[in-house]
Amino acid sequence: MEDITTREQNSHPTPHYKEQFSAAMLVAARKVEKKDKEETPTEMFVRINAAKVVKENKSGVKTAAKKLLKKKKLKKISTFFVKK
Repeated sequence: MEDITTREQNSHPTPHYKEQFSAAMLVAARKVEKKDKEETPTEMFVRINAAKVVKENKSGVKTAAKKLLKKKKLKKISTFFVKK
């Protein structure tokens, strides 16, 4: 009797166990996934405005640097603006 019980305890139904485990992982992954929300008009406006402000600030700094270069108060613009 002991031989039968130890064999049953030691042997795992591996293919069936793997199938159940993979199915459980898929269900868990579906629950965790976040659905992408569509961008609201307000969020779109804020994003576009922020990009415009950054662009204006960058162009303002560049023009100021060019003016300083002409007045010979700056030697190189490339030290402040690294090319990508």
